[in-house]
Amino acid sequence: MPTHRQKTSEAPPCHPTFPGDISAETFLQDYWQKKPLLIRQAFPDLQSPLTPDELAGLACEADVNSRLVFERHAQGPWHVVHGPLDEDDFSGLPETHWTLLVTDVEKHVAEASQLIDRFRFIPDWRIDDLMISYAPEGGSVGPHIDAYDVFLIQVHGQRRWMINQEYDDDCLDGPELRILKRFNAAKAWILDPGDMLYLPPNVAHHGIAVNECMTCSVGFRAPSYSSLISEYAEKIAADIDQSSRYQDPDLVCQQNPAEISSDALVRARSMIAEKLTVDDDSFVRWFGEYCSESRSGTRVYAPDTPFASFDGLTASLKTDNFIAQSPAVKFLFADIDNSSLLFVDGGSHITSQVFARTITDNRRITAQQLIESINSDADQQAFLDLYNSGCLLIQ
Repeated sequence: MPTHRQKTSEAPPCHPTFPGDISAETFLQDYWQKKPLLIRQAFPDLQSPLTPDELAGLACEADVNSRLVFERHAQGPWHVVHGPLDEDDFSGLPETHWTLLVTDVEKHVAEASQLIDRFRFIPDWRIDDLMISYAPEGGSVGPHIDAYDVFLIQVHGQRRWMINQEYDDDCLDGPELRILKRFNAAKAWILDPGDMLYLPPNVAHHGIAVNECMTCSVGFRAPSYSSLISEYAEKIAADIDQSSRYQDPDLVCQQNPAEISSDALVRARSMIAEKLTVDDDSFVRWFGEYCSESRSGTRVYAPDTPFASFDGLTASLKTDNFIAQSPAVKFLFADIDNSSLLFVDGGSHITSQVFARTITDNRRITAQQLIESINSDADQQAFLDLYNSGCLLIQ
């Protein structure tokens, strides 16, 4: 039966260097969103956050996003079975040419969070998730393109990666996955454990397991124009007084009643333009909440015994306690005037700048560090609310 065990460990440094022999500044200037980069032994001593059995066990949990991809299947090529999986899904698997993928692993396994933190030279709001894939020989998800940056880190076995930046983007008809119809490799490498391949958006790539292997993929958020505009417009529409309607008290008779007059067009255009004007403060709040909102469906567990007051919460803390971010949520902040907006799991809290920086700089800090950062009643309330909602944990 697949197994999964929760792991915990110390938080890594909050300001990591780029994995490899170049600086983070050089990587961002020369490679980020520009061209691929292969780094041999970027992580020479890296251990997989999970064993294959533990990854399979995680894939069976209800709030975990997982899938099995079969290159050859009775229901057609590149068939996908979505999780949560069960023991029957793992019994009778073919010996080759299938892949297990589990996304958002960092929300469930502490070591996965540590691996993502190695990439915090890129802003947290841009980091999406860690996906781990397991495949026997020949396992693949087909040649495809991604609309976002990705770091592909080999943690066990070997995988052959092939890429091309010039390609025909026609995809196969039928499969759920977007598999390129035609793919010719311009470059190819075999990655060993510890090797890492960075790919910017829209580079065609195809990874095939040379032998039993596991690969970690650190992916990044790249909101589309349409998503940003539609979701911001939806937020504006929700805040508008629904009783406000089009008005034309100066209406006059017109020669042809079927005509939409220039006055009507000007009036309607002005109504929309007035409401869609981007107000700086309200946009900052919306964008922070939008970026911190979880899209994985991972549950946040509130404490069994919430506290009614800040004093009650702090009185319960011991000198050796740590305060940790729940791995299921994202913590972000933005400064406004002399305070900060702290964004957590799609919500926001007005706090002091010291408190916002302290709680976001590392995933885990001492209780004493947190208490010393509290400078206002708003900080106290934010700490209390975040603990009672399960976003902050006492360890």
